[in-house]
Amino acid sequence: MNIEEITGKTTPEEQINALRVDKTEKPKIEDLKKEWKVSQHRTIIDNDFLPNKEVKDPEGKVIKTKKVNRIAMPVQKYIVNSAVSFGFGNPITIKSNAESGSQEEIVEKAIEKILLQNKADIKNRQAARELYRSTEIAEYWYYQKSEPHEDYGFQCSFRIKVKLFIPWKNDTLYPMFNEYDDMIAFSRGFSLLNSEKKAVEYFETFTDTDVVRFMKGENGWEIVPIEGAGKNPIQKIPIVYASQEETEYEDVKYDIERLELLLSRHAEINDYHAAPTTFVKGKVTGLPQAGEANKSIQGGPESDMKVISWDAAPESVRLEIDTRLENIHKFTKTPDLFRQVKGLNQVSGIMLKMLFMDAHLKVMEKAEIWEDYFTRRYNILKAYVGKLLNTSLLEASNRLELEPVIKPYMIQDTKEWVETLMTANGNKPLISQQLSAELSTLAPSEDWLVLQAEQEAAKTESVFGNPNEL
Repeated sequence: MNIEEITGKTTPEEQINALRVDKTEKPKIEDLKKEWKVSQHRTIIDNDFLPNKEVKDPEGKVIKTKKVNRIAMPVQKYIVNSAVSFGFGNPITIKSNAESGSQEEIVEKAIEKILLQNKADIKNRQAARELYRSTEIAEYWYYQKSEPHEDYGFQCSFRIKVKLFIPWKNDTLYPMFNEYDDMIAFSRGFSLLNSEKKAVEYFETFTDTDVVRFMKGENGWEIVPIEGAGKNPIQKIPIVYASQEETEYEDVKYDIERLELLLSRHAEINDYHAAPTTFVKGKVTGLPQAGEANKSIQGGPESDMKVISWDAAPESVRLEIDTRLENIHKFTKTPDLFRQVKGLNQVSGIMLKMLFMDAHLKVMEKAEIWEDYFTRRYNILKAYVGKLLNTSLLEASNRLELEPVIKPYMIQDTKEWVETLMTANGNKPLISQQLSAELSTLAPSEDWLVLQAEQEAAKTESVFGNPNEL
């Protein structure tokens, strides 16, 4: 369907207004950026949330305003980056139904090459980070004409590229779905600076038949040509889109604010009580000089002096800080490894799995989003291979089934794993001596030949003696 059929409108102005799907339920990017950037947290910039102290004279008149400690922490970044690392610390692999030597395998190898050239592992982590902090992300797979090449395993004159559409960088995304939740159009609004350093507003729309870019000029919206615009050769919307209702830290953002407020106020208490306070009763006739050794203080017969010190912080403050920290880790399924392993005498492979359990469960929950996301990506690339790069592979690309395999990141206890396997096979060797030498990475693989020669020489010497001593 083209834009006119989807919107029922004929002019660019009317079409764009129809394609701009209402986004009032999505969080505002400006607010999310304030939560993400530590210097924009409320404890830093909001004087009503954490007011400065007013110093008053005995009559109650404000003499000056003293700035208080303002402590903010990058907890939001920690939560998001941990989720990205556990979900995409290991590369996404592909499970396929292609048989060796078949045309389906040629299509699969071409797709793997396209993903490799576009640094898919990096793009995956970038996409996850943007989704988790701004609640939506999209990627656009497009083609460019090129010199003939065989980088994909066959000769063609195109290269397949990808671009991420990132709300954090002021891309406004407008996916349009029908009543069956099938995407029928996707649009992006953005601005670019022209040669005169003035912002020019653009609007792009992608359907299964067309790719169109509009530009807002002095006379309103008009269609402008770009490479890749026009008829869509793959007859499939070349967009992969994902969204979630909230950021990863939405449920604990008030815990984060409260924690920062507690730490800021506690810092004020520490500053106030850091040095002991001296209480003097009566008249003091002599005080020691600063830095003087063997200090002594002289006073009259009725004078008295005491040092007031703060023995311990209030237990309730410490309890609330610990509770807030526990809530943040528990409700976002973010492991607090340094605190969890503290006091453990030995960390085994089973213990590591228990510590990472919440993080792995979170990866499985997010698989509902990412498996659909990557499957959509593979379907677009299959269409490009069969309908643009090499039309003789069209039937093979239709038959090919690709499934993403997401493996959560895990620290491997290799020793325990090897011992378990050896127990299962009767304590027999698992790998050859040559492979074990190569896996050690202490020397290049060619060094195995030298090692074998030395072993043979040692055997000869043990049988005939050292020939140099004869």
